Amino acid sequence: MRSFTAFGALCQKQATSEEPVVDPEAMPASSGSLTYARLYVEGELPEDFRDRFINTLRLRAMKPLEAEDDMPERSGFCAFGDPYELELSYERVFYNNFVNLGFRTDRWQIPPALFRANVREAETAYLEKKGRERLSKREKNELKELVLRQMRKASTPLVRMVDLSWSLDERVVRFFTHSQRTTLTMTELFHKTFGLKLVPEAPYTLAARLGLDEERERAWDQLEPTSLLGAMPFTQQLTNQVEA
Repeated sequence: MRSFTAFGALCQKQATSEEPVVDPEAMPASSGSLTYARLYVEGELPEDFRDRFINTLRLRAMKPLEAEDDMPERSGFCAFGDPYELELSYERVFYNNFVNLGFRTDRWQIPPALFRANVREAETAYLEKKGRERLSKREKNELKELVLRQMRKASTPLVRMVDLSWSLDERVVRFFTHSQRTTLTMTELFHKTFGLKLVPEAPYTLAARLGLDEERERAWDQLEPTSLLGAMPFTQQLTNQVEA
């Protein structure tokens, strides 16, 4: 895994007048021992990418999940290190030659057993009120939706955030999570937002980026993949030890 204890150093480059310097101590990913996945950014940046990215980020900024929403979860971008800061201004997004963001996911967590108990209670009350013994399929579905909405109004969704830092010079995104599901969701939103594709860094993609001479390229083409650890988890395949 790629251990990371000095993330703030990545942002401590000479700034221009358009790229404000940000105190790395204000960033949660700048302290402690962390691991991250590396994803290579495919595609070229447009000339006006800063203004364009700010505009598209505002469209993809996180919209908090509400009880009336017909979905169990929602994801979107937020400010780096702050899941509740949803105003993505230039100063909050661009740090020297880095694009730093948070990837927030809101998810409802209603205990299934409690939900079933509340549905049974609602069905019993409904039958008593109507003086009937059975409910139609449509009535059952409507009661389930009503109970679910009421339970959501009485609770709050679980909020989770993962920081990401995109080095424009390296063309690499560092995403601070081990979760395959979260990484795939972020990758899809990244493509929709920036029009660029993320490719997990692996030996092949790294070799392609670094470039090989003819002899090494011929040797590379003759290699056969070998699994040493069996079914290795997705994020373990993405992470590497940080260079000394």
